[in-house]
Parts: sequence; C-alpha cells; structure tokens
Amino acid sequence: MILLVLALLSGTPSFASRDTFYPPLNHTTFITNTSLGTYGGIYSAPADHASPVGDVYNYCSMPHPNEDTYSLPPLVANHSVAARLIYLEYLQRHQRRTPYNILPGGENQDYNCDSIYPHLYAAPVAQGIPPAEVYGRAYSDPSNPFLATYVNGSCQYPQLTIGGLLDGYQHGRDLRAVYGDQLGLIPASPDKKVWFRSSSSALTQGSAGGVLRGIFPEHSGPIPLHQQASGIDTVDRGFPCSARDALLSSIQSTAEWNEHLSVTEQLRTRLSTMFNATDSWTSTFDHFADNFQARLCNGYELPCRVQDENDCVTTDQANEVFRAGDWEWNYWWRTNPNATQYIQLVEGLFIGEIVRKLEAVQQHRSDLVYSHNFVHDGDIGPILGALGIRSLRWPGMASNIAIEIWETSESRLYARVLYSGSTIETIHGTLDWVPLSALISILKPFIPDDIISMCN
Repeated sequence: MILLVLALLSGTPSFASRDTFYPPLNHTTFITNTSLGTYGGIYSAPADHASPVGDVYNYCSMPHPNEDTYSLPPLVANHSVAARLIYLEYLQRHQRRTPYNILPGGENQDYNCDSIYPHLYAAPVAQGIPPAEVYGRAYSDPSNPFLATYVNGSCQYPQLTIGGLLDGYQHGRDLRAVYGDQLGLIPASPDKKVWFRSSSSALTQGSAGGVLRGIFPEHSGPIPLHQQASGIDTVDRGFPCSARDALLSSIQSTAEWNEHLSVTEQLRTRLSTMFNATDSWTSTFDHFADNFQARLCNGYELPCRVQDENDCVTTDQANEVFRAGDWEWNYWWRTNPNATQYIQLVEGLFIGEIVRKLEAVQQHRSDLVYSHNFVHDGDIGPILGALGIRSLRWPGMASNIAIEIWETSESRLYARVLYSGSTIETIHGTLDWVPLSALISILKPFIPDDIISMCN
C-alpha cells in the first residue's frame, strides 16, 4: 500500500520495490516515455529532518541495510549452511547536499544553511593549545555585483545540508543495528579492526561524521578518516589522466549517444533558453539533473527564470531530465562498447584496493573486519558497472554497496553483494552466495595493469 501511494504521488505506475532499481535503460524510449514519470523513484525529501527509510529507489536518500528489511543469506537463514560473517567492505556516496551546479541565469530562490555548522579547525596530536572550534558561516553581501546571477543565501555549493547530516546519523544507526547488534561484526568502539576512508571532499568528510556517530553513539574522541593526497587520489577522479577525457569524448560521440541527444533536443533547447545555458550545460543532463535534484531533495521547488517567476520547470520536464540522467549513467558504465576501459581509467586503481583487501581476507592475513569508504556517485557508478549490475540508474545520495564475506563451518569463504540494502542483480546472476574467488574474478578485469601508460 505504501509503495502504491508513493507511485501515485510521483505520477508513475506501480512497480515492485526492487524493480525501481532496474528499469529498461537499453533504449532511448525510456527517456521519452512520459507515462513512466519517475519509474517509481522518489525525488523529494524533508528539508530539516531525516528521510524515511524505504526499499525503493530514492535519489534523496537511497535505501541501506537496516533491521526492518535486512535478511540473512537464504542458505544461512534456512540452516542449510552454518556460516558467520567475518568481513564487510562498505562503500557509500555522501548524503544529500546543495547543488554543484548553479543555474547560469541565477537562482530564483534563496538557499538557507543556517541549521548546520561546517566545522573547520585543526588540533595537535599531542597535548597542546586546544583550537577554537571554528565553523564556516556563508553569507551573501548585497554589494557583490556577481550576486545578481548567482544565488542568495547562507550556503556553500555544494555542502552537506542538515537533512543530509541527519540522514547520515540514521544510516549509521541502522548499520550498527544490523552489523553490530545483530551480526556481531562491528565492534562497540573504533579499534584496529576497522578502517575508514573518504575522498578529500568536505561532503564525504561531513557525511562520515554523521554516519560514524550513528555507528558509535557512545564513543568520545576523534576517529581517523583516511584520505589520499587530492592530486593523486584513486577516488573522485583525483589523479591526472588525459586518456580518460579523450575516451569519454569518444563515448559521447557514438550513434547511441547522439540518438539520446536527438530525442531530447526539444527539452534541452527549452531549458537552455530559460536559464541562459551554454553547450557545457546541455551536452549531458548532469548539470540540470544535479540542480533539480538538490532542490527537491532539500525542500525547495523546481526553478523558475529569475526574470519571470511564472516561467518554471514543470514536473514532466524534471522527470524527463531524471530519466535521461539514468540513461546516461547506464550508457557510461554498462552498455557503451568501451565501458571496461573507461572503468579502468576512472576507478580501476580503487577497485584494485578493494580486491587486495578481499584477497587478504581470502588468504587469512587481514586484521580488519570492517572497512567503510565515503566516496561519490562517480565512484559508486563504475564499481556497479564492474560488478555487472543489470541496469544502472544514477546512484542517488548515500547509495551504497555492501560486500559481505561469510565463512562456513568448513572454512569456505562466500561473498554476498548488497546494493542499497538488497542483493544486487547482475549479468553474472544475483550475487547472493558466490565463492569469494568468483567475486574477485569478476572485479579483476577492471584493474589496469599499467595505469600510467594507459593514461598517457
């Protein structure tokens, strides 16, 4: 009943909950079929409190493992196999935020971030003078001449919102309930058996603060959040690679890509006229989708022209933008002929890091039981592509991949991969109970042999 109500509210037909994760994205008719609406997905969230935890595609706050929906592997649940969880590799996108992309013609609504303090300070490791707990307080100066074509308010762009922080706290509480209280894997406080990693972005670091507080509610003191140097980071496209951009240009020159531009030409022309957008905004749907999603996910309305408050983006137009965005992500990471090489160039080094941790578990030489990575949609997408996800929608806020490693009473190791709380459906089948060696074999082809040579 709840799913049906959500579908009706979004103007879409009713879909089984997991079907919202696997739409038919192999043809551009998915983009142009207005009757699909959001394909059962959700693109709205309350501004100042946590999003409801569900099991359908929710761009604002994707589902995650929680005690109400989590289930044991079927063979373990029905006692056909005696096994225990010994390792969890968890990856997630940051929580919801303000937009990266401000409309070229300016924004008709103010953005307010007064309810969240982005703290900015450093402290010595040893005892010393404690720092003042400084936080960034953004403001708009009316005398700034660039404000007329920007956005008024008290936010940085992008930045974590209060709703995103509260979502993160709930996300962490749910992980504690499943992997700590129920399965006994996550320790009561952070120790040498856990490892936390983020990109160099304030978005992933702020999200980690909320999630880790939910996981360790009684812990006091700092928690190390490992990061690589931003200039060579293996996540978030941190390292330089000219071949990466050249290959993307080739991918976005194919007949299939041009067909999707052709069927959306009317929409792209209309939006570019409304908001003075150039080709950099209309060559993909990344910019408009990001702007619309960030508004709807934080309690704002779809945008209107600054010069005409009656000339606004409609729900149908926004839904077509979102469907086109889904199509593009599926094409980039799953269906284009160069997808494997593109994943290698973008995410291959990080996939290699993950595989080495899995191999350490396989070889019984790992001291870790839980590794949590706070990254971006541009990291989650290619990893899902490498896993062979059957259909890839744009990975929403806090979208997550849980790689569970189970050991049987016969000391055999099996893997289960959950995507946003449920076992992932892939071209290799449902990854619900596969030998760990098989999962490693699926991922290994996406690890580059020589990334320096490939990039040059």
